Amino acid sequence: MLNYRRYGRGRPLVFLHGFVGGAAYWLPQEVSFKGAFDVISVDLPGFAGSADVPAPDSIAGYGNAVIELLDGIGVGSFALVGFSLGGMIAQQMALDHEGRIDKLVLYGTAAVGELPSRFESFTESSKRARSDGIAATTDKTVATWFVDGTASPMHAYTRAVCDGANLDACLTVMNAIMDWTAADRLGEIATPTLVVVGDRDRSATPADAMVLWNGIPDAQLSVLPGCAHGAHLEKPDLFNLIVADFLATSA
Repeated sequence: MLNYRRYGRGRPLVFLHGFVGGAAYWLPQEVSFKGAFDVISVDLPGFAGSADVPAPDSIAGYGNAVIELLDGIGVGSFALVGFSLGGMIAQQMALDHEGRIDKLVLYGTAAVGELPSRFESFTESSKRARSDGIAATTDKTVATWFVDGTASPMHAYTRAVCDGANLDACLTVMNAIMDWTAADRLGEIATPTLVVVGDRDRSATPADAMVLWNGIPDAQLSVLPGCAHGAHLEKPDLFNLIVADFLATSA
């Protein structure tokens, strides 16, 4: 079973992290939402506390692994927040398991896996991981999540949370990312959806968010000012306020 963190009580609210991430970087959200929600932050296969779990070779496989976890802990329907890679998984889950998800937040993500504006291609990241190791790849990746890079007050904590990613799993998931797209199926997503992006995101840009907003029926869009990829850590109060407002509205 996947490793996970669970706090609070109420309607289930599931958080999925991004590439080389981990559930613990959702700490500001766990604190904010635990009073009204059953908050479940998942370590995806191959990462953080689930580093020893074999990585699926497809984005759909990651979604199925999350569903298997939720089935195992007795969660039926839930709201879902997916960040970056987690947002790709969340899109696929909305397509494959529509009846389970009652609200969807797609954050810092895109409808295609090979992000055209990312600071480097996943092909280059894959080469870096093979040559320099996953720690060096994680160093470079996490630094891009903040406007101030390694000088951000949240950088050291976030980088520590991302320790332990499995090299083989990272290579597998990068291949899965490069093979994935939901661009031609966005119109099939019937779940009420909020799209969130930082205006200075260097991985999934506001232009990528606009594709999601335009493609998913009746989706809402929020662009957070002065934020890079890790907006939920750079400006957690603003991020949490926007997500809470969306979750509070009727479907």
